[in-house]
Amino acid sequence: MRINKIHFVTGNQSKFDYAKSIFEEEGINIIKTELDITEVQDSDYLVIAKLKAKEAWEKLREPLFIHDSCWAIPSLNGFPGPYMRYVNEWFSPNDFISLIKGKKDKTIILRSTVVYIDDKNLKEFSQENHGSFLEKPYSGYSDNSLDAVVSFSKSGKSIAEQKEEGSFVVKKDNLVWGNFVKWLKENNSYWQI
Repeated sequence: MRINKIHFVTGNQSKFDYAKSIFEEEGINIIKTELDITEVQDSDYLVIAKLKAKEAWEKLREPLFIHDSCWAIPSLNGFPGPYMRYVNEWFSPNDFISLIKGKKDKTIILRSTVVYIDDKNLKEFSQENHGSFLEKPYSGYSDNSLDAVVSFSKSGKSIAEQKEEGSFVVKKDNLVWGNFVKWLKENNSYWQI
């Protein structure tokens, strides 16, 4: 059986659009597929990502991948980890600033993972990006609280400010996506590019 598409299991349109732009350049057809998947509670983000991929596989039985991220603040013992989705809904930008006030280490780590699964493979691709908390929140529009107080740029601009300017772009040579695409192209024995 030869397959010419891979499902990206996500409900996030902007995440899908970004991935599609990378995969199209490589001649790989991805399809946005929304599935009702159990939100597993675990302190290990890799366990969560793999369980999501396995559950999606049980429902689709076609090659697919999921993308999951978690945030860790070293000075707060890795908080919030895989619970960031909820914390971001509960906390305001100023709540995050208060949490790290007085801490010497203002680092925050974004852990990004892609898990691919088919009938023969369960493959994980991960990357860590280190950013830092700003002294005060960005005052413009922000999709979520954390984007207003975290910077990954040398300029010190928040994620929200860079998004507003159109300059916050995860490049296609980003290791998690780049390594995944490279692996797909090298391991295409039964699906075609």
